Amino acid sequence: MEKRSSLIGMIEQLPDAYLDELFNVVQRMANLEEKKPACPRCQSAAVIRYGTRCNKRRFLCKGCGRTFVETTNTIMFMSHQPKTMWNEVIKDTFGGVSMNKTAERLDISHQCVFDMRHKILLALQDEQSTVLSEVAELDETFVLDSYKGKKLPDEVSRNPRKHGAVAEKRGISSEYVCICTGIQRKGPAIATTVNRAKPSAEELGIAYNGKLLPGTLTLFDGLRSYPAWGKSQGLVLKDVTGVCENEKGFFNLNTVNRFHSFIKECYRAYRGVATKYLNRYNALLSIAYRITAEKIRDCSANLLTAMSTRRSYTCHDVKMTGLLSV
Repeated sequence: MEKRSSLIGMIEQLPDAYLDELFNVVQRMANLEEKKPACPRCQSAAVIRYGTRCNKRRFLCKGCGRTFVETTNTIMFMSHQPKTMWNEVIKDTFGGVSMNKTAERLDISHQCVFDMRHKILLALQDEQSTVLSEVAELDETFVLDSYKGKKLPDEVSRNPRKHGAVAEKRGISSEYVCICTGIQRKGPAIATTVNRAKPSAEELGIAYNGKLLPGTLTLFDGLRSYPAWGKSQGLVLKDVTGVCENEKGFFNLNTVNRFHSFIKECYRAYRGVATKYLNRYNALLSIAYRITAEKIRDCSANLLTAMSTRRSYTCHDVKMTGLLSV
């Protein structure tokens, strides 16, 4: 009885993530496994258990005859961390929690959290499909280029700077990386980086083509590149810098400016983001802006569910895939 009480006390002191994993183990021991997943290739529900592989349950699809494990075509593929741990990392990723704090809270290494977070970011980046309509505000925000975690390349003609330092050149120079942002009023947001300093019409096309429906009322701040690009896309363009006083209640960029503030606040919390990873974080922040706890749960379930499209990323993908070069 004393040993049983001692064991119960030790269990009660475990973190929630470990309690969830312990519960899952007990479920398996009691033969109460979760419902068999659908085939990730043909989405058939006619699957049977087919042993194990790498300590994961293996299934055989009667529809296509292929075998798969629980993590096939998910971001958990080739990961030793349980689903409960992935849920915690996803929650911290959307919550803007630093990797060090996540690693400390979950008692795993910083490198493990880094790889997990960037697999999440790669999935979000690959699945971007946001399209703006009705009334959309477009504008740019700028962040200093960053080679966080490595030495400056030989072709960079500036001195190294510490966190919080300012640019050596005045104004919006080539030291600044441009984040092209757009947001639909009371709707979704998009953010992407394709250039340094002010964007040209061609660069705006790379950033926005296919992301705004024809006929969308598009508000901008007077940059000449917007009319040159927007007319070819069938957009209704409106320069907010030229409106009269009584029109400023509607024709303004307040919504996109709040989005800019959110982006800058997140980057301060991250203590900077390496420029090569910027578009991964742009994809995250586009979704995280205005996100609710319910949507985070839905997004987490979606990321951890096997799909017909590839979602299995390796550590090599984390290092080399989808990097920004500007």
